[in-house]
Amino acid sequence: MLSIGKTVQTEGEAALVAALNKQPVSVLVEAGNEVWRNYKSGVITQCPGAQVDHAVTAVGYGTSTHDYFKIKNSWGAQWGENGYIYLQRGVGGNGMCNVVEYISYPTLTGTSVNAPSTSQPTVPPTTSAPTVKPTTAPTFSPTTKPSTTGTSQTTTAPTAKPTSNPSPGGAAAYAQCGGNNFSVPTSCVQGFACKFYSEWYSQCIPQ
Repeated sequence: MLSIGKTVQTEGEAALVAALNKQPVSVLVEAGNEVWRNYKSGVITQCPGAQVDHAVTAVGYGTSTHDYFKIKNSWGAQWGENGYIYLQRGVGGNGMCNVVEYISYPTLTGTSVNAPSTSQPTVPPTTSAPTVKPTTAPTFSPTTKPSTTGTSQTTTAPTAKPTSNPSPGGAAAYAQCGGNNFSVPTSCVQGFACKFYSEWYSQCIPQ
């Protein structure tokens, strides 16, 4: 029986790669810029802005024209590459779009899960350079929606994952429960408490 343990909070590209070898990972990014909002395809190699403002889920990593992290956004399949964005990996510091500044995931105990494949991805992102849509993307709201959906192009995480769908009476375990412009429940289900990380993001973690 697989069970969820304490929440791990870390930072750095090496830490994110290590975590993705086990499961999807909640991360915060700088999404309030034109590059992110108008992203359509390819690997992002430049991302203006230096303040995190949006919660997303890192689901894998791989290599095409550049080493990259594969990120699941919450703006629907019409945005980006079917709802995903690829951020260059190996840039140091807080990572592309600050993707490795705030990393959070629960420990999993019990029956082990299969490690993801480490083979080289066979299908890279659609283009070698990022392109943008001519129109403005939908207005974003901070949200975390872990997903294990992936293709053969990435090292994807196993199916066990936290959830971000709010349940009656409060936000679900490990879901977002606070932040600027956040309007869904700010309390958590029984056994979890809403922990403040920044003005942009709070998360339900075990009490």
